[in-house]
Amino acid sequence: MTNYRVGIIGTGFGARVHAPMMNLHNGFEVVAIASVRGNVDSARKLSGIDNIYTDWKAMLEQESLDLLVVASAVFAHEEMVQTAFAKGLHVLCEKPMALNAAETEGMIAARDQAGKWGFINHEFRFLPAQMKVKAMIENGDLGNVMHIRYAYTHTAYTPLTSKRRGWLGQKEDGGGLLNALGSHMIDSLHWWTNSSMKALNANLITHVPEYTDEEGNVEHRTADDAFQVIGSLQNNSTVMLDLISAARKASHTKRLEVFGDQSTLVMLDDTSLFVSSGEQPFEEVSLDPGLTAPDTVSAAVASHYSSFKPMLDALHETLRTGQKHTTLANFENGQTTQKVLDAIRQSAREEKKVVLE
Repeated sequence: MTNYRVGIIGTGFGARVHAPMMNLHNGFEVVAIASVRGNVDSARKLSGIDNIYTDWKAMLEQESLDLLVVASAVFAHEEMVQTAFAKGLHVLCEKPMALNAAETEGMIAARDQAGKWGFINHEFRFLPAQMKVKAMIENGDLGNVMHIRYAYTHTAYTPLTSKRRGWLGQKEDGGGLLNALGSHMIDSLHWWTNSSMKALNANLITHVPEYTDEEGNVEHRTADDAFQVIGSLQNNSTVMLDLISAARKASHTKRLEVFGDQSTLVMLDDTSLFVSSGEQPFEEVSLDPGLTAPDTVSAAVASHYSSFKPMLDALHETLRTGQKHTTLANFENGQTTQKVLDAIRQSAREEKKVVLE
């Protein structure tokens, strides 16, 4: 199997999940990680990689790489991606792609000039339940899709009120739950329907706007920790997206409802699927069992294994054959999602409906 040498920028999710997952894969070898914040010891422990840089540009200069994973704060994505392409590397970038759609234009231009691949890490596309949703909509099993309701309850009240959020709490740095989780929801919505958002009204909220530590230091947060979006797709289906993170408890983390003129579909927690034909009772849909993580991996790796492993398989196949795997999210998908994120922020800021180009 062709082996690709990987460098990773980012010692949060990059060290906890990207690095160990890639080193479990026969087709990738993580040779170095760059820490933007200088937390070398933590990065080494989380990732299992000894070769840790504190300067990501030095890593790109000194290491012989095939692929760069950009898992840093959002405000740094554009420069890192453009620099990687200038070095002749393929790029896997964490979501969202950038701070705004204007930045994505330069990133795509740099990719095209380099003649390399650029992908966005929307690994949840590869979950059996999400893939089944797409197949059922595409096959017409639900008939004409009239409305989609997608709700996400992120039970993070205790973390929000007990510790700092850092850049994740600052909108100017690309923080907020719209970017962190809303980008996944929007990408899935576009992917399932083979459509994109046409118009929307949105509300962005910060339920926990500040945190005070034991010494009285106050962290003021400018980024959202909840949002609501009402809109329509280019195919004229209507949509409602809802997320709250300042929740203590939830019956389900995710609940998707797709209302067709023939059948209704419900997906719970990305793990179970139910369908009602006409007005008949809901029946559970059989799903592929997915993948089981090795016993030796961390809890963080195990929780992402079923989606991340097939994503890496698809990425490796694409790099090896030169033919894009159909389920991978590329930079065009990332840009389409970015335009919706921009429109949501505009709608919330101006308190009006926004029509996307």
